[in-house]
Amino acid sequence: MFSIRNTAAPLLAFAAIFLCSCAGPEAEFYPLQKGGENTFGAPKNESDVSIYITKKPDYPYRELGMITLEASPSQADEPMIYGKLRAKAASIGADGIIIMNSQSSVEQMPTLSYDAWGAIVESNITRSVIKYRAMAIQKIGR
Repeated sequence: MFSIRNTAAPLLAFAAIFLCSCAGPEAEFYPLQKGGENTFGAPKNESDVSIYITKKPDYPYRELGMITLEASPSQADEPMIYGKLRAKAASIGADGIIIMNSQSSVEQMPTLSYDAWGAIVESNITRSVIKYRAMAIQKIGR
């Protein structure tokens, strides 16, 4: 027997997963000091923000805070990820970012759904996440 209850939950779950996966990952900024500043001057052009991967800058700088971005392995296009980290740094007025090691994790999220007879079934959805991290920096003595 066809029932809205039997088909609505799987359709809603699919729609939520589909919509969440289309938006793409977004970078977040966490200042080093609690209650600290979230902007450090006027926003800059992304091209004016230097990216340091294998070495630190050769000029004096201060660390502003951590920029992070979580992505699934299927979205792990590093040039795109670094571009988003750089864009976030530009928006807060940073002069550069120092790329740090990424962290991988696997999460299990419990879900509830209905079986064909309308009984509630508990299961888990497993997802892998890669967290990219960069330290936003600002030149000292401009």
